[in-house]
Amino acid sequence: MVQMKVSFITVCFKTPGLIRQLLKGFEAANVAFPHEYFLVDNAAGDGTGELVRERFPWVKLIEAPRNLGFGAGNNLAMREAQGEYVMLLNPDLTIFPDEIEKLVEFADAHPEYGIIGPRLLHPDRTQQRTFHRFPNAFIPLYRRTVLGRTPWGRREIDRYLMVDADTDKVLEVDGLFGAAVLVKREVLDRIGYFDERFFMYFEDTDLCRRAWESGWRVCYAPVAEFVHYHQRESELKSIWQLCTNRIARVHIKSGVQYFLKYYGKPHPRASENNQ
Repeated sequence: MVQMKVSFITVCFKTPGLIRQLLKGFEAANVAFPHEYFLVDNAAGDGTGELVRERFPWVKLIEAPRNLGFGAGNNLAMREAQGEYVMLLNPDLTIFPDEIEKLVEFADAHPEYGIIGPRLLHPDRTQQRTFHRFPNAFIPLYRRTVLGRTPWGRREIDRYLMVDADTDKVLEVDGLFGAAVLVKREVLDRIGYFDERFFMYFEDTDLCRRAWESGWRVCYAPVAEFVHYHQRESELKSIWQLCTNRIARVHIKSGVQYFLKYYGKPHPRASENNQ
């Protein structure tokens, strides 16, 4: 039996157009090693399932019974994945030939890294900040409200997003955002999958933190790059908008859950990043 090298996983919710483009790009990349691809559809009935079955029959489609969120959706596929690595890919990515191979080659050469993130670019080829320091309790508020425009809010966001870091170098980081990450299967076997109490946001930070706690390292590796059509997080003009902006509420709620989970516990990584 051929050893599966990488299990790719994409979780989607009402994005059939993005899924079509992502999978077309993946096909064109012609990945060189044995792999499998899981698509978890969190919005069965929107046409995504039919599209995949007809146009991309090589994809292993999992139709969730309801919208499970990012972490729980990925977990459905992780439980079935057979690869030496698991790679999470957001629907709004563009993949280029040879880039995935570069990332996996780097991972093979650096077994100390349990979770690795590539360079992600905006469509205009400018750099996205896809890695971060461990957050403080106010980061969700700073990123979602006008508090982020204050001098101290801006300073905390810049520190969190490591704007002082050289993005052309391999960096050990506290955490990675989950838009595109490569995870060793061995890490998941040791620490478990995403914590499903986080519907969306902070589940990736939590996974990275648990990896550090178990002795693995997390790194950003600009040896490979993808384009990410990431939309800027919407900012609330007033606290009352929390009543109507569900995504902002989910973000802040997940932040609260994260800090309650780790309240009173020291960071697992004693470095200058956490001073």
